[in-house]
Amino acid sequence: MAAASLRDKVDYLVRATGRSEAEVMGEAVVQGVEALYREELTEEYLAGRLERSGLVAELGEEAVADIDYTKECLAQDIAWGLRRD
Repeated sequence: MAAASLRDKVDYLVRATGRSEAEVMGEAVVQGVEALYREELTEEYLAGRLERSGLVAELGEEAVADIDYTKECLAQDIAWGLRRD
């Protein structure tokens, strides 16, 4: 089965939600920009160009704690993989 095209997905959302195509597309743009914004802020933080407090102000403590936890887990996995015991 082929993956649904963007057109198919929009049509489905219009039918399923009862919203207009303009409303669906408007919400898609908002959610897309929000996701891109979070992604860019996270990249800036991980690269050391944004302080933790700045990221917390934008994304919240819980989201930043999740990012920190993931970063620490990745560092531990890399260190484990590089060991030559």
